[in-house]
Amino acid sequence: MEVGGTLLDRLRAWRRTTAKEAGVPAYVVLQNAALEQIAHGKPSTINDLRIISGVGAKRIEQYGEEILRLVAEREGKAQIGR
Repeated sequence: MEVGGTLLDRLRAWRRTTAKEAGVPAYVVLQNAALEQIAHGKPSTINDLRIISGVGAKRIEQYGEEILRLVAEREGKAQIGR
């Protein structure tokens, strides 16, 4: 089963860049399971992010808006293409 397709790829690329800038391993930013849940669930609010395992208050504060922007951009493009 494909989980989020291109969205998952974009999330992984964002995580890689974010981790490199912070000088930490990628899993410190977000673990694979959390990225997969985001790609599958396509959260649109901070409250949606809160129910994803591995996305706690600290990560929401640090990355929440950026994650939601990535999801919204991908979802917008998918809807335009329909």
